[in-house]
Amino acid sequence: MRIASALGMLALATILVSVTPVPACADSWVLPTTATYSSCAGHARITITPRDIESQLAYFGDKVKEVETAGQNEGGASVATAQLERLVNKRWQIVWAHQILNDVAPVSAIVRDDGEYAITFDDWHGTGYGPNAVVIYGSRGKLVRALALSDILPADYIEALPHSVSSIHWRGDPHFSPNGQKVVIPVVIPSEDFVSDPATIDIAVDLTDGTVSPINRGTWDAALAAARTVLAARTAHDAAAKAAFLAPLLGPKTNSEREWHDYLREAVGRLIGDEHTPSTTVLRLPSADNYAVSETWVRDALTESYADKVALASLSEANLVNVLKKIAAKLPDRSLSEVTVFIAMSDQNWSVAKIAMKRSGAKIVQLDPDEAIPQRPERITRRYPKD
Repeated sequence: MRIASALGMLALATILVSVTPVPACADSWVLPTTATYSSCAGHARITITPRDIESQLAYFGDKVKEVETAGQNEGGASVATAQLERLVNKRWQIVWAHQILNDVAPVSAIVRDDGEYAITFDDWHGTGYGPNAVVIYGSRGKLVRALALSDILPADYIEALPHSVSSIHWRGDPHFSPNGQKVVIPVVIPSEDFVSDPATIDIAVDLTDGTVSPINRGTWDAALAAARTVLAARTAHDAAAKAAFLAPLLGPKTNSEREWHDYLREAVGRLIGDEHTPSTTVLRLPSADNYAVSETWVRDALTESYADKVALASLSEANLVNVLKKIAAKLPDRSLSEVTVFIAMSDQNWSVAKIAMKRSGAKIVQLDPDEAIPQRPERITRRYPKD
């Protein structure tokens, strides 16, 4: 193997996303467009018009520069706005229309059938982050309360939730309670394993004042316990990973392809830094049914000029020597003079492999699995800057 580098609807409301749906937790965000969300009986609707941004690239670039209106499209809408309407005598009448709190747009919204309440959820390109995880707008669009995720969930629970680069996957699709006095949010229950359709627990937010409460105390306590378990496991995993990163590196404890790929990348990183990550190729055991293709990988890594730095390992050192002999014998003299080849190999076989590769002109670097390689200080500083 070669390796080169989000509940059903209840009584008074439903969520209908027209135009462009936005992912609840993702790192690939389409530009927001005007979207309309209708109540379940269709007697009320709210239309969200986003702030007009030029492009994702312009938005991200301005964010890095801390520009207040990141990515603003000159001449376009400079704020996000909402318009709530009610259906009266078969005609839509505007109840209110004004700017909303979101910088660009919310991720989604719901509206109560009488048009008295509308709630938006999260910010575009930042699900779970910022002050607008839940925003309640009451009569005539008056702000009732804006809640950050930290106003809804404990800090350790948030930490245990699935995270991506830009988002926290914290909820399913919200809906109103049967009496219409609360918004019910299915909150993801943290799990040690990734699941595409995670279990959830219902949290209620009172529409009159934004008070947050679990619907079932027993299941909420169980969810809190699950979060603690996940966080403890993650902490232990992170500690083990840090210890391994800091410790001198030796060869894999298990003779497997994955282990050898990981070893090659880490060993080369320790030797020359991370600026020029090599392709990594692992030769399988000759007895494996899928062996032949791995021999092709080794030959291609050396002859197809995928990179100027190549790292090789094998589940059988002796066989790797034989394969290198066979490949090198067919190479033109000094054809690899601009290539550095890192080979995971013990002293027992190194001299033969070195001789076999000499005519190719490649720079050959031994990665002795039995010889510990210390960590580079700059890699430690980069990964653990606060230590």
